[in-house]
Amino acid sequence: MKMHRVTKTIDFCYGHRLVNYDGKCRYLHGHNGRLEVDVESDSLDDLGMVVDFGEVRDVVKGWIDSELDHRMILCERDPLL
Repeated sequence: MKMHRVTKTIDFCYGHRLVNYDGKCRYLHGHNGRLEVDVESDSLDDLGMVVDFGEVRDVVKGWIDSELDHRMILCERDPLL
C-alpha cells in the first residue's frame, strides 16, 4: 500500500541562555527556529489531500505562535525565573 506524506514548515523566533555555561551562550540571545510537521496517510480525502494545510496552520502554528514565538525559553533552574 502506498503511503502519502505532506510536510508543513513553520518558522518562529525564540530566546534563551545556557545556565552554568562559560561560553557566550550564557547570555540571553535569540534564535530562529523551524518546525517541520510531517503528516502521513495511506489514503487521501475526497479532495485528494492528506490533510488541509489550513488545519495544520490553525492547530500547530496557532500553538507555536501563542506559546513559543518571540518568547524566552528558560531552564527551570535559571535564576532569572
